[in-house]
Amino acid sequence: MVLFYKLNLHFDNSERKARTDNSNNLSMKTAIYIDDTGTPQKSKSKYDSGDWKSWVAVILDSKERIEIREGIDWIRKYAIEGLEINEFHFTDIFSGKNEFKKISIEKRIKIFELFAQLYKHYNCPILIQSLSDDDIIRNEMTEFNQIKIPGFDFSKNSDLCLWLLLIRLKKSEVFKKYQLPVEIFIDNGIQKPNTSRKSIELQDFALNSEIKYIDSKCDSLMQFIDFIAFCLNRTRWILMNNKKDNSDFKIMEISQLANFNTVNMLKQYVDINDTNTTEYYDRILRNAFDINGNLTDEEVEKIKNK
Repeated sequence: MVLFYKLNLHFDNSERKARTDNSNNLSMKTAIYIDDTGTPQKSKSKYDSGDWKSWVAVILDSKERIEIREGIDWIRKYAIEGLEINEFHFTDIFSGKNEFKKISIEKRIKIFELFAQLYKHYNCPILIQSLSDDDIIRNEMTEFNQIKIPGFDFSKNSDLCLWLLLIRLKKSEVFKKYQLPVEIFIDNGIQKPNTSRKSIELQDFALNSEIKYIDSKCDSLMQFIDFIAFCLNRTRWILMNNKKDNSDFKIMEISQLANFNTVNMLKQYVDINDTNTTEYYDRILRNAFDINGNLTDEEVEKIKNK
């Protein structure tokens, strides 16, 4: 990949030594990085109840953890002239806010494209879990709202959604190719950075059966996961709404370039010029619901109106 040939050429001796020292300090275990995503607005999809939550998990082996971090450092230092930022935060990059307020749209698009190329090179497995109030009814899981286990309150969609993701990860066939236990890192939005919590469900899967919370400003790999989560969430949002502007088309192009390896999601060709992608999206979801034996739309509405 051209990106990394350039990367090696741009390091001077002091930077190369620092990179080596940093690599030696890294854990050599496979890691799962998890970030949350969602949209505060309600889309046009009839399956968007306006409260859905998603958690995105990306699996990185020991080599990928080192090399992707190097790639991000290279993007920050050399890829874009005049780029002086502390953190790649893709909601801000997309919107041109905060650190990116004075950075041109061309440079902001270039950041997205470079991260897409970086992801495409490694093609890291991704697992996603989404959940809304309607999904809980549709899957006949309303009794879960009464359950509390150490570290999780299932009356909160966010907690239940994260717990379901962790269970899905532990049971995933993808881990047959990785050595256990793995390290699990989550963006510190729901707990203070540099803290951890144990979960009995992760026994024999996660190192010390624990989840570690980290600040994305201090770990560029979490910024890499932020890129993935943003693009997947935005692509979903675009499909759930029929109106699209130039920025939406660009995000779709970037997602196509990255070709995200979403292990537990259905990939289908979509004509982004279609004037009714919402109907297409809803039809795919309803078909999946039927295959899984979920409640019908009428049954869901009947329970909601009780």
